[in-house]
Amino acid sequence: MLCSPAPSPALTPMPRMQGVPMSLSRYFDRIAIALSAICIVHCLAIPLLVALVPIAAIGFGGAHFHALMLWLVVPVSVVGFALGIRVHRRFDIVAIGVAALFALTLAGTYGHDHWPAAETFVSIAASLVLAAAHWINFREVRRLHRHGD
Repeated sequence: MLCSPAPSPALTPMPRMQGVPMSLSRYFDRIAIALSAICIVHCLAIPLLVALVPIAAIGFGGAHFHALMLWLVVPVSVVGFALGIRVHRRFDIVAIGVAALFALTLAGTYGHDHWPAAETFVSIAASLVLAAAHWINFREVRRLHRHGD
């Protein structure tokens, strides 16, 4: 009779956290993915709007939008990752998300003044990575969730 090796502690699912329903974690991940998508659309649309209608940059561009998005994205992401890590214990997912949040914060805070040519690229790349990290977080929570525990 062949014996299978014991599961790795890193791959062993954590017991479901009482009082933290999966749906709450799912909603935070979905909100964070939607906010990342809004940021990507903003970064892609503004250069087009600026090229077509110069007045469009007054209402939709600039640091005000980036500050507003950071005030929304950072707390939602922190809560989403915190709820997820309590279930799956995958610190690599959170590390990727934190790195993306850091890059997004740098681009939104200092991009206009210090490196405007790279700001759009960094914002889009960081938003894509952040959305991907939330998607993986969502999938891991869903994979480990058991009904009736």
